[in-house]
Amino acid sequence: MIDTSELLLVPAFADLPDDQIAWFLSQSQELCFRAGDTYLRQGDPADAMFVALDGQLEARGEFGGETVVISVKPGSVTGVLPFSRMKQFTVSGRAVTDSRLLRFPAAQFPDLVQKMPELAKRLVGLMSDRIREATRLEQQRDRLAGLGKLSAGLAHELNNPASAAKRAARQLRDI
Repeated sequence: MIDTSELLLVPAFADLPDDQIAWFLSQSQELCFRAGDTYLRQGDPADAMFVALDGQLEARGEFGGETVVISVKPGSVTGVLPFSRMKQFTVSGRAVTDSRLLRFPAAQFPDLVQKMPELAKRLVGLMSDRIREATRLEQQRDRLAGLGKLSAGLAHELNNPASAAKRAARQLRDI
């Protein structure tokens, strides 16, 4: 059984009152995983928030045709968050090493917002950071795709005059 002091080490929960931490723990389920175990499957209903307590985990999914791997370290909060519109998990998660997580059901989010408004505020900030990071990665991917198109076009434009010059030189030699 986890005690309140362990959860207070998680940045999102730091400095929260003991009674609020105790309520959160009473609504959560502690899960233990061996290295290689799956704790989350892409496409499953987004029905829980997870707090990583121990170990190393990773989440992996496809975004815009690219595989993205997200490292989940102790102290991370992942999964669905309050006010999120996520309906299904977009990644699969597995334990890289033996790990422990807390699973908090999304059905309890309305109570969490009422009983722990400071945590709810911090989790909304975390969701905003996620959105900002996802947008940054998407913009970077778009810029790289644009750069690829530009370099392909430039190579084509350089190749045509070079081929013409080579052809002209060959024809001059033949004369």
